[in-house]
Amino acid sequence: MITRIRIVGMNCRRCVGGIEGALTALPGVQRVHVHFEHGDAEIEHAPSLTRETLLETVEAAGYDAV
Repeated sequence: MITRIRIVGMNCRRCVGGIEGALTALPGVQRVHVHFEHGDAEIEHAPSLTRETLLETVEAAGYDAV
């Protein structure tokens, strides 16, 4: 399953690494690609992992997610 989320508050490429690390640490995540230029992320994950969990993880890392 692939979920795309919008991320607000990224202001440097270092932010990308922090978000990718937080999402990759979730059980069930196979691949994460954060697009700094577009302000979003594409997450490939197990169907059991909810969009809500992905959003909460990004928010816990210090960014707003939609």
